[in-house]
Amino acid sequence: MPYWINNKPMNKPILLILFIIIGLNANAGFVKISERGKLLNNNAKKWSCVLDNRTNLIWEVKSTEEGLQNYENTYTWFDGVSGVKNGKFSRNCYGGEMCNSQNYISKLNKKFICGLYNWRLPTISELKSLIVYKDDEPLIDIRLFPNTKSKTYWSSSTSSAISNIALDVPFFYGGTIGSDKSFDSHIRAVHNAE
Repeated sequence: MPYWINNKPMNKPILLILFIIIGLNANAGFVKISERGKLLNNNAKKWSCVLDNRTNLIWEVKSTEEGLQNYENTYTWFDGVSGVKNGKFSRNCYGGEMCNSQNYISKLNKKFICGLYNWRLPTISELKSLIVYKDDEPLIDIRLFPNTKSKTYWSSSTSSAISNIALDVPFFYGGTIGSDKSFDSHIRAVHNAE
């Protein structure tokens, strides 16, 4: 599956070169990306993803529009082996069924947001890299990540001591907490810039 830049398919080596050039020349550590994968100016009014040049990660941006990426949607933690595929809190997303992290990532990959298809849950350290400690909530740069809730967001990391606990990041005070995988939380998917 090709990546898309300026509405034209690009192969991975060309995309990698573009990301390196942007990383060397960008004024800021972040670059906005359109729904189709077009790199945008930082003053763009509409974007779907953000490239973090510091970590070489691409992050999805949540929307106020009804649908898969609505900022209000929550999901239980499920990886196909552990967690909760369908339970009491697995009904708080668009469509109201199968609201688990594995299903969300699968649907996101089919949607090819920003021309990408290998989306995943971030590790705990990746997710924490988005925290911006400041006087108001949420603890993230809302100019880049609007519609972020002052709630917890799932990571792919799990507790080594308790199998039914996954780690999440609370964007209302930072740090890390562990929550039962049967509870619901928000998701911000990530993609390696490669």
